[in-house]
Amino acid sequence: CRTQRFGKCGKKWHADATYLKIEGRWCYLYRAIDKEGNLVDVYLSDVRDQAAAEAFFEQATKTAGIIPTQIPTDKERALYSAIDNVFGENTKHRDSKYMNNIIEQNHRGIKSRYKVMKGFKNIFSALIFCTAFEEVRQIFSAKNKTRSERRSQFMAKFCEMQNLLATAA
Repeated sequence: CRTQRFGKCGKKWHADATYLKIEGRWCYLYRAIDKEGNLVDVYLSDVRDQAAAEAFFEQATKTAGIIPTQIPTDKERALYSAIDNVFGENTKHRDSKYMNNIIEQNHRGIKSRYKVMKGFKNIFSALIFCTAFEEVRQIFSAKNKTRSERRSQFMAKFCEMQNLLATAA
């Protein structure tokens, strides 16, 4: 799934971190989506600091194959220097909390599934689940479609998912 996203995401990314409880302690799930809401990358970290943010942005750049021109974030201090160190002057950092509402609403998917599971018992299983969940969610997403359009596209997307799993095996 990651190889299919290479070079296909937009140049404006929305980046943010959300909390997940793993092994009884809080961990941070860094996520980035583009302007249209397509997944760029996901990164799970024990800490929320500059090194983790830099590792996330470097991984996202390798996954997407694109250097963003603009990244709206919330006012997290670690992201300021991480964006400057990884992307330099080519990327504009916007820190308005209102510009980042698109990703704040996008956290709902993982949070709704995570609450039912009552947390994770292992960080490695959490990493596998979060990345797989986001990939599958990206495949089955149908933005700006009516209910009947989503129903008619479901079988085609299901077959696409089966083909991806068959080629991976």
